[in-house]
Amino acid sequence: FSIFKLNKFINENNITIVSAKEPISALNPVLLKTLFKKKIKIIIENHGNFKSQLLEQRDKTYIARFIFLTEFIVKFVFKHVDILRGVNEQNSNYFKKYNSNLKIYNFPAWIDSSIFSSENSEIRTDLLFVGNIIKRKGVYFLINSLSTFLLENENIKLRIIGKKEDSKYYAKINDIVKKMKLQKSVIFLGEIEQKKIAKYMNSSKILVMASSSEGLPRVLIEAGFCGLPSIASNIDGINDPFSLKGGTLVYELNSQKEFMENLNSLYNNEGLWKELSLQSLKLSEEIAGKGSFAKNWENLINMLE
Repeated sequence: FSIFKLNKFINENNITIVSAKEPISALNPVLLKTLFKKKIKIIIENHGNFKSQLLEQRDKTYIARFIFLTEFIVKFVFKHVDILRGVNEQNSNYFKKYNSNLKIYNFPAWIDSSIFSSENSEIRTDLLFVGNIIKRKGVYFLINSLSTFLLENENIKLRIIGKKEDSKYYAKINDIVKKMKLQKSVIFLGEIEQKKIAKYMNSSKILVMASSSEGLPRVLIEAGFCGLPSIASNIDGINDPFSLKGGTLVYELNSQKEFMENLNSLYNNEGLWKELSLQSLKLSEEIAGKGSFAKNWENLINMLE
């Protein structure tokens, strides 16, 4: 949307509230509000480190040239928006440095609990990763760390679900799979529909993550609804609430030793697995249960009045 197309769209549809998916996208509505005196309320959504997401999930070359401008844009935007819709307190509070009076309301992304629900599965053996295949998600680290475990346990597979966003990074991952002779142990499933993801979650033993940055990972909530415990890096958005309130064992980022200690402990201790499975389900229902998403948006809109 150019600023003029956005203005036309707002006028034609009698829009009074505009939501932008991150600070850069909020620039046009903020300009309409400040320069054109448009009477609109502006919500910025933030789901993690938006600068790294800009670099990794858009045109890298173009964005990298102008990334230095983002600080000026973000500072200007946050002086004029009405509220920030975040997903966790740590990430959201970062933006208060631009506006100490910024209103904030945090809640997770929408989860279809009719798709992601726990099904009893007697046989759970495989490991599962769900997410875009980009450096920030740490897929290379996972395969490298799990190589010996997978070679020693030929019946166990690491299934990787997600879009190949970065072709160079994916090529690097393929190289290590071939080098370690893991072609039969590491299965790339690509992008698949939500119902199939839920089935894999219900038939997997552990969800594994190695992200260096997250907001509030939706995949952990989805896994929780399927009673699937997880192992993830100890970063903002994961430590609280997933580690503190149950369902996830955390390890220091890039620590293969700690990652594998957690994996062996959770994989081989059935009592611990059942405990974390129940805790993950309870937490998902607590933070993203039926009707909570609509109620949270209602609460946010009420804060604009």
